[in-house]
Amino acid sequence: MGVIEIIGGIIICILAIMIIAVILMQEHKAQMGSLAGGSDNSFGRNMGKTTEAMLGRATKSLTIAFFACIILLAIVQKFMA
Repeated sequence: MGVIEIIGGIIICILAIMIIAVILMQEHKAQMGSLAGGSDNSFGRNMGKTTEAMLGRATKSLTIAFFACIILLAIVQKFMA
């Protein structure tokens, strides 16, 4: 294993831990209100500023970074072999 692969592995582990932490901080919606046609009051002026929206954006961003690192590391391993 090269230095780049070790650093990539460490970055992937850190991103995985961060994704798990962000997902665990989100509220669990057990009522299924929006699926059953119930009202969802999260739409409004402050939609982008709520904690739930910020955690959702953080989850998406971290997941994209996680998969990008995995693909990049796979490409590096392919060309270094």
